[in-house]
Amino acid sequence: MLIALLSTLIVLCAVLLLSFLWERRKCLRMQQRLFRESRKLERTNHIAGSVLKNVHAFILLIDNDFKVLKTNYYQKTGTKKAVEEKRVGDLLQCRNALAAEGGCGTHSFCGSCPIRTAIRQSFEQRRNFTDLEATLTVATSDNETVECNAVISGSYFLLDEKENMVLTVHDVTRLKKAEKELIHAKEKAEKADISKSAFLANMSHEIRTPLNAITGFAEIMGSANTEEEKAQYQEIIKMNADLLMQLVNDILDMSKIEAGTLEFVYTTVDINLLLSDLQQLFQMRVNDAGGMIKIIAEPSRSSCLISTDRNRVAQVLSNFTTNAIKFTTEGTVRIGYEARDTELYFYVKDTGAGIPADKLPDVFGRFVKLNKDKKGTGLGLSISQTIVAKLDGQIGADSVEGEGSTFWFTIPYRTCGKPQ
Repeated sequence: MLIALLSTLIVLCAVLLLSFLWERRKCLRMQQRLFRESRKLERTNHIAGSVLKNVHAFILLIDNDFKVLKTNYYQKTGTKKAVEEKRVGDLLQCRNALAAEGGCGTHSFCGSCPIRTAIRQSFEQRRNFTDLEATLTVATSDNETVECNAVISGSYFLLDEKENMVLTVHDVTRLKKAEKELIHAKEKAEKADISKSAFLANMSHEIRTPLNAITGFAEIMGSANTEEEKAQYQEIIKMNADLLMQLVNDILDMSKIEAGTLEFVYTTVDINLLLSDLQQLFQMRVNDAGGMIKIIAEPSRSSCLISTDRNRVAQVLSNFTTNAIKFTTEGTVRIGYEARDTELYFYVKDTGAGIPADKLPDVFGRFVKLNKDKKGTGLGLSISQTIVAKLDGQIGADSVEGEGSTFWFTIPYRTCGKPQ
């Protein structure tokens, strides 16, 4: 009987040992499976974290109360994570939400908020929404914000029988800016194409006019009966040749401006001598044409030397003076300058017909001719505007119709002789 009892105990112990070993093996397998699942979860979290970090959008996991449960917003913006869960409008810096004591959803305008409306309808209808355009205020740091254009999409789903939604907020500010720039570039290209067509049409007419005069009077000059008649024909040919030369120079300058190759050579320039030379040149032209205009040079200093491009400054003053003489039948045309703190202010002032107020803003445009009967290409003032801009100056015009006009420009000092 004792032997039977011992046998029973031995069998029982063996069974218990085998059961223990079996359970231990199951535990080891369970631990190994849990370890593998843990590693998989870690890898999944790592991948999800990398996606949230590097995706070019804000990702918001929200519930049906608009509370943000999880987001990459703080990581993307570099701001501190809030202690309490925020609602969508609070997180995205909605002005109405920030202005209301209760935050997002409590302002009187929240009921008409397109973002809240889209989210609410998606929860009610258990569906997704895409590409909702909105303007948001996004934090760039804890103390700074920036306004941006955004496109928002939402994906509805159930998680543990609770309604949730993933919002993706894409910042499309750069895309919108690029789109506007492309539209502007397209419009600019179209205008340039129209301008070139107008340029060719204008130039073909402007070139033919003096050429026809030159060739026509050159042919009939040989049949002139008197020296006086020949001299008259020669003067007409010279005047049209000068006009043609001005036209060619303007075209060359315009082509250089378009190509960005307009050259500037800086030297020390005696401004008083420049004004004196221009005064003598234009007074001689007025006298030869039998005009009744007095050209007056008005230097504000007894000596003024600056570093600039003499030819370009003279070109702008010459364009101003030529126009002043065209529209002044009698009186004066004054060419002068004033020395200011950091710049020289040049002006050409006439007592001519003046310019209507509604046309004054357009005088520096290309091919703008206020009087179609006056000779010229309509390019001089546009070229002058570019030259002054290249000299780091400003240009403008003041006029009173019937009393006269003042065209002016400024250039900064480079070196200037002291007043004596």
